[in-house]
Amino acid sequence: MSVRTKEPDYAAKASELDRVVAQRTPGVVPRLKSAARREEILNHASRLFLNFGIAGTSTRMIANAVGISQPSLYAHFATKEALTNALSARAFAGLEALIGTIRGADIPATARLEALIRGYISFALEQGTAYRIAFMLEGPTSCDDEPFNPDILPGMHAFAGFRDEVALLQSEGHLREGSADHLAQSLWATMHGLCALLLARPDFPWGDIPAMIDFHVEIILAAYQRVA
Repeated sequence: MSVRTKEPDYAAKASELDRVVAQRTPGVVPRLKSAARREEILNHASRLFLNFGIAGTSTRMIANAVGISQPSLYAHFATKEALTNALSARAFAGLEALIGTIRGADIPATARLEALIRGYISFALEQGTAYRIAFMLEGPTSCDDEPFNPDILPGMHAFAGFRDEVALLQSEGHLREGSADHLAQSLWATMHGLCALLLARPDFPWGDIPAMIDFHVEIILAAYQRVA
C-alpha cells in the first residue's frame, strides 16, 4: 500500500512533453482489435493523468503515447471527458469485483465488515489515479433530457453490492439498528474520507499510515457494530 508524494508541476511538464510530442513522428503501431486498443488507450491515459494531471494531459499526448493519430483516438473516445468517464467506470468495476469476492469468501460473518473496509481502503490507495478519477473529481452536470450515461452503472453496482452486504449483516444482528441505506452510505463516506485525504494530501505529515489505518478501522467497527 502506498501513497504518492507531492505532485509535480503539471503545467510545466505537460508543456515540455507537448513540445516533444509535436516534433515526434509516430512509428508503426501494431494493429489491435478495437477492445484491445481501447484498453491500451485507457492504460496510457491513466499513466499520463497520474504524472501530469487531467488538466495537464492533452489528447495529443495520449495519442502519441499509444502511437496512434488523434483521429484514431477520437474513434474510441470522442472527448477527454469520455475517456475519464471510461476510466471511472473501469475503477468502479474493479471495486465491484472486489466487493463480490469478499462477499463470496468463506469467512465468518463477524469478519466480513472488516474485510470490506480494509479491501476498500487498499483498493483506493493502490489504484490512486483511477480512484481519484472515479471518486474525487466533479462529474459533468446532467439534465433530465440527456441520455442515460452507462459509465455510471459500475458505480451503482459497486455500491449496491456493498449496501446488500451491510443489510445482510444488519439482519443477522451484527450491525446497529437503523436504515440499512443510511448505514451503508455513512460507512462508504467514512471510508472515502480517509482515502481522499491520503490521496489528496500525500505531503501531510501523516506519520505511520498503516497504524493510522488500523486505528481508523477499529473506530469504524466500534461505531457500526451492534453492542451486545
